[in-house]
Amino acid sequence: MSDKKMIFTGTLILTLSGFLSRILGFYNRIFLSNLIGARELGIYHLIFPVYLLCFTLVCHGFETGISNMISRFYAIHQRNNAHRLLRLACLCALMLSFCLSFSLYKSSGYLGKYLLKEASTAKSLRIASLALPFVAVKSCIHGYYIGRNKSGVSAASQLIEQISRVGSIYLLSVSVYALSADASLAVWGMVIGEIISTIYTVLAYLFTTRLHPLIMNWSGRNDYHLSAVHEMMLPSRRILGEFFRFSIPLTINHFSVTAVNSLETMLIPFVLTFFYGSQEKALEIYGTLTGMALPFLFFPATITNSLAVMLLPAISSSYKQKEMAQIKYTISKSLHYCIVIGIFSSFAFLIYGNALGETIFHSSQAGHFVYLFAILCPFMYVAQTISSILNGFGRTKSTLYHNLLGVGIRIFFILCMIPIFGIRGYLYGLLTGYSVQILLDLIALIKITSFPFSVEKTLLLPAALALLGGWVSERLYLWLSGQFSFPPVYILAIAGIFYCLLFTVSQLFFEHLTC
Repeated sequence: MSDKKMIFTGTLILTLSGFLSRILGFYNRIFLSNLIGARELGIYHLIFPVYLLCFTLVCHGFETGISNMISRFYAIHQRNNAHRLLRLACLCALMLSFCLSFSLYKSSGYLGKYLLKEASTAKSLRIASLALPFVAVKSCIHGYYIGRNKSGVSAASQLIEQISRVGSIYLLSVSVYALSADASLAVWGMVIGEIISTIYTVLAYLFTTRLHPLIMNWSGRNDYHLSAVHEMMLPSRRILGEFFRFSIPLTINHFSVTAVNSLETMLIPFVLTFFYGSQEKALEIYGTLTGMALPFLFFPATITNSLAVMLLPAISSSYKQKEMAQIKYTISKSLHYCIVIGIFSSFAFLIYGNALGETIFHSSQAGHFVYLFAILCPFMYVAQTISSILNGFGRTKSTLYHNLLGVGIRIFFILCMIPIFGIRGYLYGLLTGYSVQILLDLIALIKITSFPFSVEKTLLLPAALALLGGWVSERLYLWLSGQFSFPPVYILAIAGIFYCLLFTVSQLFFEHLTC
């Protein structure tokens, strides 16, 4: 299978799984917002700056490093070394995760009171610490399958995790938390979901590694065994040395960005207190923004997230084999579709943002935030994709510096603009930070290789089609609302689907004409 087909297939599988997971996640958020309220939802999201720091140390560098090296091992038919790498990396990640889990559990009280400035987060932090060993093992196995351009296990694991989370939260809410529910209910759901999805991932790996040689043998193909016999077994020290040379800079990169991101996240409710004059009000606004509004904006990012995951090993493999024509094509198409999806999403949320918040969460404030932050979509989606491409070229230091500068700009705006403009100050910071990061990433990428880019096809035409499709679908939405007494969510769904179909068909039609 060609790189283009593998990227498309892997992206499609991860995207479908991601969409299903996010739909379940929306149901979960709606259920939680009604059950525990915006303030407790804000407390739940407040623990993630600390949790994600630990998560980054045991997951991101390991997963990305494994996917990169696995793709190289399989390119030169070193299957046994690939499996040995996975097992060694799993052992290292597991040892590190136990240390971090114990540390987080013991220090939860201090972190909640003095770092997060909310003592009630300590209980949630202790519960969240239990998930770290499981996510460490799961991320390593995910890296193995992504490196092989086989995203089925990762996609199924993602879906199982979300189903388990939603199911466990519901069961706990009618049993243990029947009388009173708080943020810890959501954290327990997260932990149970991670445990069940990890069990599935481990069993899937054991099953496929045992089954694959048997299938090859029954089919009469002995190339698997021949390659295994003639394969040069690398020393464990050499495998780990090469792995850590790639994964440690990535871990430091992502940890640094996550640390600054965590500071950014913790500062928002703290600075909002100065604008609103009340910590309760600040937590409520923070919970509405992070628990209700922003998930809408991240929903279309399911496609771009999946694309970014599949791009890194594909770019890395093609770059190692000097296939520059394939790399230019991949970069051009990836950026084109990320921008198109971003433009489509921005217009959708500008038109239906207020209606979404009021219909789904019964919160006019959530709808206003969706409308207000809609313009961010192209910036968020493109920034992640370009960073993944640069990482595929091994330019991890460049992405580190650019990400840190972008987050630093956002923190500056949080400190200086939120006390004056409220939540709009955060929006200004996001726009400025992402713009600077994208510009620097593009300059670094162009220095490596040029790639075709059409302003007409990628910017002007999609914007015109999104504007036209949005106007037509909005007229349909208003007409349906006046003519029929359907529930608002049904009318919104019909108008939204019509907008999606109209934009997609017209975009594909014009792309076909201009080919």
